[in-house]
Amino acid sequence: MSFGPRDRDAMVARLEAETFDLLVVGGGITGAGIFRDAALRGLKVGLVEMDDFASGTSSRSSKLVHGGLRYLENYQFGLVHESTTERTKLERLAAHLVRPLPFLMPVWKDSKHGLEFMNLGLWLYDALSLFGVYRIHSRLGRKELIKAAPMVRQEGLTGGLLYYDAVTDDTRLTVENILGGRLAGGAVLSRARAEGAEFRDGRVASVTVRDLVTGRTLAVRAKSVIAAAGPWTESAQAALGVVNGPRLRPTKGTHVIVPFDKAPFATAVVMVTPQDGRAAFIIPWHGATVIGTTDTDYEGDPANVFASREDVDYLLAAARYHFPGMTATAGDVIGTWAGLRPLLRSEGVSESKVSREHFIHVDPRGIVTIAGGKLTTYRLMAKECLEALAPFLDAALPKPITGHTPLPYRGDLSDVAAREAAIARLQSERGSIERPEATPAPARDCCAIRSPAPACSGGVPEDIARHLVNTYGAKAEALLELAVATPALAERLDPRWPYTGVEIAWAAREEMALTLIDALCRRTLVFYLLGDGLEPAARKAAAIMSVELGWDAARIQAEVDGILRYQDRHLACVR
Repeated sequence: MSFGPRDRDAMVARLEAETFDLLVVGGGITGAGIFRDAALRGLKVGLVEMDDFASGTSSRSSKLVHGGLRYLENYQFGLVHESTTERTKLERLAAHLVRPLPFLMPVWKDSKHGLEFMNLGLWLYDALSLFGVYRIHSRLGRKELIKAAPMVRQEGLTGGLLYYDAVTDDTRLTVENILGGRLAGGAVLSRARAEGAEFRDGRVASVTVRDLVTGRTLAVRAKSVIAAAGPWTESAQAALGVVNGPRLRPTKGTHVIVPFDKAPFATAVVMVTPQDGRAAFIIPWHGATVIGTTDTDYEGDPANVFASREDVDYLLAAARYHFPGMTATAGDVIGTWAGLRPLLRSEGVSESKVSREHFIHVDPRGIVTIAGGKLTTYRLMAKECLEALAPFLDAALPKPITGHTPLPYRGDLSDVAAREAAIARLQSERGSIERPEATPAPARDCCAIRSPAPACSGGVPEDIARHLVNTYGAKAEALLELAVATPALAERLDPRWPYTGVEIAWAAREEMALTLIDALCRRTLVFYLLGDGLEPAARKAAAIMSVELGWDAARIQAEVDGILRYQDRHLACVR
């Protein structure tokens, strides 16, 4: 079932013609999870998103599916158990997107907690996951820690710990939930803003939706509504006429990306910032290194969130304090992203102490609002929202099936061995995927846990094969078929990285990418890795999208100009 711009008119027609059991407002990970869950249960469900899917917080997280080790310090054992068990499930249900990631935790004499205390904490962490973690944590002596992280500050170092959480692509996780809901019969429309609601006999009857592509106003008939609008929760409630709903205290989280050779970490690292004692991470990421995150109150426009120079200096100073051998400076930054955590308003506590737990508000007219929460537990939040909505449905709510229904692209790639076999198959294909024009960045799987892949012998280069399988799962071969049918799509967008033109064509044909920013910032991650090399790749991608979407020369230039301006906003802090 295709899901490209050419299908958009059909989606509009469905939203106008049908009466839905549920309309979801918001296309981030929470809304997408609700949409898929409801569709899989057999509900007639629609979803509207005012921008692109995952264009807010759900494309700007730390890309981690984790239990939240620091929540143990706040005695939030229930939240940790919930998160760690969900991590284990997602590693199975979305094995191509949610993969184990090793973390090092160095411990010094002046650390807040000593090595023995942290070791006990990690035993509790593993136990709260019911020991479903990829591997049980291990304690490292001082020499072992230095060997694992040679750049570490050695003065006062007592040793460390190695434990496992998971890494993901938050945007693609969101998009696959959207696709899953669509495949199960849901109607979904991006660039469609909810602007009002009509009520009949004390119940919601319809939602007024503005199609931001055509300017048309749609009256979407719905018996109930769930608002899952993230940082826009309060404005969504205002549009829907909800009063006394949850109020937010958004906090800003910034990440910076530097070249791998400036911060060569073989595994992820968790550290405590010396400035204020907050937890932060260093993560090997697609051949580069990500450092994040900040946690500061934010009161501006949720659509205008970018890294500041203070954010960059804060993160780099924290990393260099713990790892003085790291040479990265602000001048080395090739990309940044910043997003807002839609946390519930609370007073009298610091930003990092605000609860990450979610809250569900029920308006008796059939409107449910969800606020707060975290990426890892999106599936459970969806389940709870539908249970809260159950009294407004005409029939009993069917049982959920998302706990044992894989995401659409996973196919039979349910473990590391299956993924490695798929990578080997792509490498043996006699396709026309282009070989590197220059020495590429190291092809590092984010999880750093893999068996050796066979050398490429005439098929897809190893870095591209690994990237395709770890991004598109069982659909990787379908992308390769597109490249074989249209050899021009086989060209790399940039010689240093494994992204090819076929991903841009796929984004437009199958994943409702309507703009160059959609394709390069969210359906792929190439935007964040190219730095000053973005423009040539953007022009290649725009040319491909022009074929798919019928853009003329003026539109191509406007799209390229637009993404370069967007990059300027992301990198203004270091220029």
